[in-house]
Amino acid sequence: LNSLSGSLPVEIFNMSTLRTLYLADNYLSGVLPSNMCHGLHNLEDIYLSLNNFSGAILASISNCCISLRDIMVGDNPLNGVLPRSIGNLSISVERLNVRNSGLRGNIPESIGNLSNLVFLGLSHNSWTGSVPNTIWGLQKLQHLVLSNISLTGPLPRGLCGLQSLESLVLSQNQISGSIPGCFNNLTSLGYLNIAFNRLTSTLPMGLWDLKGLQGVNLSSNLLRGPLAPEMGELKNLTKLDLSNNQFSGKIPSTIWRLYLAENNFTGAIAVSIPNCSKLTFISRGYNKFSGGIPLSLGKLRHLEFLELIDNNLTKFEYIYIYIYTRLSQNQISGSIPGCFSNLTSLRSFYIAFNGLTSTLPRTLRNRKDLLGINLSLNFLSGSLPVDTIGSLQYLMYLSLANNSLQGAIPSTVGNMLSLETFNLSHNNLSGLIPKSMTALRHLKYFKVSFNDLRGEIPTGGPSENFTHEPFLFNKDLSGLFRFCCPPAKLFQRINQGKSRCFYLCLFFLVRAHGRIPYCDFMQATNGYHESNLIGMGSFGSVCKGILDNGMLAAVKVFNLQI
Repeated sequence: LNSLSGSLPVEIFNMSTLRTLYLADNYLSGVLPSNMCHGLHNLEDIYLSLNNFSGAILASISNCCISLRDIMVGDNPLNGVLPRSIGNLSISVERLNVRNSGLRGNIPESIGNLSNLVFLGLSHNSWTGSVPNTIWGLQKLQHLVLSNISLTGPLPRGLCGLQSLESLVLSQNQISGSIPGCFNNLTSLGYLNIAFNRLTSTLPMGLWDLKGLQGVNLSSNLLRGPLAPEMGELKNLTKLDLSNNQFSGKIPSTIWRLYLAENNFTGAIAVSIPNCSKLTFISRGYNKFSGGIPLSLGKLRHLEFLELIDNNLTKFEYIYIYIYTRLSQNQISGSIPGCFSNLTSLRSFYIAFNGLTSTLPRTLRNRKDLLGINLSLNFLSGSLPVDTIGSLQYLMYLSLANNSLQGAIPSTVGNMLSLETFNLSHNNLSGLIPKSMTALRHLKYFKVSFNDLRGEIPTGGPSENFTHEPFLFNKDLSGLFRFCCPPAKLFQRINQGKSRCFYLCLFFLVRAHGRIPYCDFMQATNGYHESNLIGMGSFGSVCKGILDNGMLAAVKVFNLQI
């Protein structure tokens, strides 16, 4: 990247010894001359991608010399068509990429004349129609990328003749019909992606004859039926995404990465899954699985990610080694197993919106490399374990909101130096907000509303960026004006610590003057400073102040603990 701009000087096109024209990733613009290749007799490679060239570049290039190999002109606003003359290019052309170039119209049948092509990238354009059957002429083609180009109609059987094809990407189109059974002829295929189309019917049995398959993505189609047992024999398959279809039935084994979210799978999670000894990823969210999470999942020693979100699971038995566990939005009840200390690869742990009870397991302190914990919206009780909280030094996300936790917030929260999100709202926590929290320099979101906290809100550190909202609905919090709480020392002097601070910006009706925010009273009285004190009684004290509109006001602070 040199940040070159402007148009190309015509002298470049007279450099007869030039072999490679590499000007990619700049700000060049303009229209290339139609005879651009007349003086470039030895040109082999053209790299003009990621610029602002326009016009009939492809028509100009189609007249280039016989030694041309690479044509990379994608990511330019060409806004034209792929000319039929593209088929007149030398058979020496090996790579053609015109992605994201504003091209429209049909893919010309003459594309099949480029018999030495090994890479063809036509993605992110506005083609119409279907893939021409002449595609079968590209016998040496190894990579075909036709994603997001508005293709319609069925998959052409001509694709079945591309026996050198290693990757086929046809995602984000409107391709309909079934996957041709002749796909078993694609013996070199390692990656297949036809996601986000309108494919129907069942998967052809011949697909699982492709023993070299490493990744298959057929998600977001209308495919249905059971999964063939032969699928489990693909020992090189490391990723299989069949999510958002209509599959049903049993799950084959010996698969590494498995995505089956948003299908119609029902019943219990198959205990045969542990036979998938190399499985590293399970995504079965948004299905209709019920029952418990089988104990045998603990045998998946390589498992890094488990997602069973939004099913009908009811029991939580024993899970071993996951980098990311997401079991949210189920009906899991009972306690969190103490054996989580054995989860040596665990990084994130999400079991929100369930029916978990008991206390937080102290054994979590052994998982010092945890990055995220979300146990909100459960029925957890007890106190926050001091040693556990203090040991999670790498934790970035902690949400224990909407539970029944009690006791104080331990001062060891100051040891969670990586924390960015900390939510303890809607519990029964009491005591002070520890001053050690000022050490949490990375904290961006903090919420302790709807608890029973008291004392002064610590100043400095991340609290400098907080408003009153994280502290709403507590009993005796005090702090800076922006928290809508009077300073703690003032309350101690005026009411001997007996008054409660309404730090929520409540609104008071003042006769004809409408509703006035409580924070305005705070500012008008300089935080109920004693210099504005005009009287004290058995029920509280009265302070004077001048509101923003100039009105003189007298504000009474009631003692609610009489």
